[in-house]
Amino acid sequence: MEKNDFKIVAFESAYGDAALLNEAVNSDQDLNTALKSGMTSIWQTGEIADLLAWIRTYNKSHKDRVIISGFDTNSLANNAAILKKNPIAEKAYSEMADALDKKAKFQDEMWEKQNDPSFRLDMKAVIDNGTEGYLLAKKMDSIYKAKIDVNSRLALDNLRLGFEILYEAGKKNYNVSRDYIMAEMIAKIQTGYNKKMILFAHNAHIALKPILVDGMGGYIKKKYGKEYYAMATFTGFGTYSATTAPRAVKKNEYKAYPLPEQMKNSWEEKLSSKENKNYFVNFRTNKDSLYQNALKMRFIGYGPVTPETEKFTITEPIKLNECFDGMIFIKNTSAVEHLTAG
Repeated sequence: MEKNDFKIVAFESAYGDAALLNEAVNSDQDLNTALKSGMTSIWQTGEIADLLAWIRTYNKSHKDRVIISGFDTNSLANNAAILKKNPIAEKAYSEMADALDKKAKFQDEMWEKQNDPSFRLDMKAVIDNGTEGYLLAKKMDSIYKAKIDVNSRLALDNLRLGFEILYEAGKKNYNVSRDYIMAEMIAKIQTGYNKKMILFAHNAHIALKPILVDGMGGYIKKKYGKEYYAMATFTGFGTYSATTAPRAVKKNEYKAYPLPEQMKNSWEEKLSSKENKNYFVNFRTNKDSLYQNALKMRFIGYGPVTPETEKFTITEPIKLNECFDGMIFIKNTSAVEHLTAG
């Protein structure tokens, strides 16, 4: 951020939540409290709190501030809250903002309730709500896009994108993926502020081609070419943090688990066998024959690895230099320090 002029730090978290967190960073609010109310639990860690504290200090002495942002759509209500705060004094605008607020809150509620094993989701109601929300967001965009500030435009974009998968599902189109939606939101944020961005997300999402999931990195690469640099992070031994909750919300409980035993002839095994314990590899320039191999790898992230879920964590044989532009390998790692409740 200081040396290379990156001025947006964006997380795999909802835009509206991150926008409010950005306000908190540039105020005197307690950062731990703001983090717990402004990001899903996976990001509520001591490490992220330290990063936000550094950004707060940096912003106090620089006119060109670092912006905290988010590109996921798993929580929509704060987008609507941003729109409702806009000073446009038109009845039609207020009515649309209120209606979007109701649609967003319903979708958020349905998302969060899926963490209750006894809850039964009414998918038709969710699709109907999402369809109405999508069409309403498009209508509002067509009328007010030029009249609202960048933050409000991005909040409206996040609402529209957050409803889009359900809108498409209502038309029996199931080809619009979460990764596509996140890539679209990233482009909206970058265009809106016209600044260099750092993206924090799971390796599977930043990858240049699909690995276990669709991979937003491929969509970003298509738009930005070599301006996009996919930096993976890998480890060999230690512990990791995970939650058993099926849906990412702001009150998930995370625990530390030991990393599973390394698979034979896997990338973890090969990378751990190198002399250096911690190292960086730039695949754009490094021609080491090791990285020409296609090997299996275990992708750790979100949920704990169990006998039932293990198969979903193991990739097909992949070439790291085709999936990423570079990587940081840390041989021994520890589970993140999650903030205490309260």
